[in-house]
Amino acid sequence: QALLPVGNSCDLFYHPPPLFPSSQLYLLRPLLPLDKLGHEGEGCSEVSQGLQAQLSHAPTLPGRLLGSFLSLSPEYTFVLEDEGGPCGYAAGALHAEGFLQQRDSSWLPALRHKYPPDLGAGGPALGQEAVLFFHAEPLAVPQPVLRRFPSLVQLGTAPRVLDVGASRSLALCLLSALRANGSRGVFCQVSDTDRQQLSFYSKLG
Repeated sequence: QALLPVGNSCDLFYHPPPLFPSSQLYLLRPLLPLDKLGHEGEGCSEVSQGLQAQLSHAPTLPGRLLGSFLSLSPEYTFVLEDEGGPCGYAAGALHAEGFLQQRDSSWLPALRHKYPPDLGAGGPALGQEAVLFFHAEPLAVPQPVLRRFPSLVQLGTAPRVLDVGASRSLALCLLSALRANGSRGVFCQVSDTDRQQLSFYSKLG
């Protein structure tokens, strides 16, 4: 704990025993080149509580969650695996202001051109919602927030990950990488209606 450059985030180092006894082992590792194809389309779909049916030619919900990080900040992306495969992720951007500008000026326009809003019409609800997400204007982050918290983070785990310790280890890995490269604070963007994500972050401490 003393060697990790994450300050005094004591809550992250408290790993209570799981609610149910388990011998489940987890692998925590950085993003690999093949993950951009494999995990984006497969493992992370569980994190979003199941994209049951995907449009054949439309971006999937995992692409919505991680696409910008995989394209613009892959060096700060980590993967959590269990015996069933990928079951969680942690992604970050060291310089959030530049990351968000690049996302809005190049990454989003390219996806909007590739996937027009009418592409999801008549398809599964989740698939259609994922397409329309790319055409919604992202919320602007206030400058005072960016000055105080210059780095952006995003984390998630599959419903089958019941051990909070695994999620906290995932967060520690990302925060350590950001802090070691000069970050002095992080923030995350969560919808006030997304109860699952709000609960997830509150459990991290």
